[in-house]
Amino acid sequence: MNASTNTTPVFRRDGETWAAQPESQGPFGGMHGGAVAALSVGEMEAMAATRGLGALVSANLYLLRPLPREGISSKVSAVREGGRVAVFENELWAGGKLQAKASACFQQPLSVEGLPGAPEKTVFEPETFVKWERPEFFKAANTNQGFLDLVDIRDTHHEDGTRAKWFRLKHPFHEVPTPFSNAMAVADVSTLFTVTDAGERPNAGGWPNADLALHLSRAPKGDWIGVAQRGSWHDDGRGMTESEIFDVHGRIGRSCQSVVLLPPL
Repeated sequence: MNASTNTTPVFRRDGETWAAQPESQGPFGGMHGGAVAALSVGEMEAMAATRGLGALVSANLYLLRPLPREGISSKVSAVREGGRVAVFENELWAGGKLQAKASACFQQPLSVEGLPGAPEKTVFEPETFVKWERPEFFKAANTNQGFLDLVDIRDTHHEDGTRAKWFRLKHPFHEVPTPFSNAMAVADVSTLFTVTDAGERPNAGGWPNADLALHLSRAPKGDWIGVAQRGSWHDDGRGMTESEIFDVHGRIGRSCQSVVLLPPL
């Protein structure tokens, strides 16, 4: 998911700690939740590739505190390894505190006759869609460089029947390919688009998500990931955003977020 000639990764390892480029910044202080997903899950995805653990099929992330862009240590541990299914956890620490925790489930492939393989027909052409423009009310509150500067975003305006926004990374998160965590990172932006599509901010000081879960039925193919989101928020300050996930060949999975509405400013 990287069509750009800029191959500088967002994350770099500096001895025993991680550091991130400015594009990882989020709107509520600290690193963007999508960037946290890309770091924590992407590290496990890269590890699995070297150890032959198979495909990453699902992952869960808990965003416990705003993660800084520097001085991040990670701790990967096996919950189960061996057989067709492996499960790992990754903790991200900074300043002596646990900032985020992710889990990932890997599955070894198995050849099953009579079931469809990866599709070849192109269904969507995101490059033909218009570039997404940030609404004025959103521009005023988000003037610094951040996660949205890392992605090329296209808007279907419902032309493809999915209600999707389409994302393509301008440069990679890691030095090695991490297609699952790339998709998970852009899925984290889903709640934002429930706001921008509505055309106005809700009566809340913010709407961070406390977690993010992603399940994929197959690996993404190509540079583009489509996210068709819908959300529901309630007067007790909680909500949920759920999204269908696509690549250019069709639907590949689903994501879900628990949303925490902050008190009005």
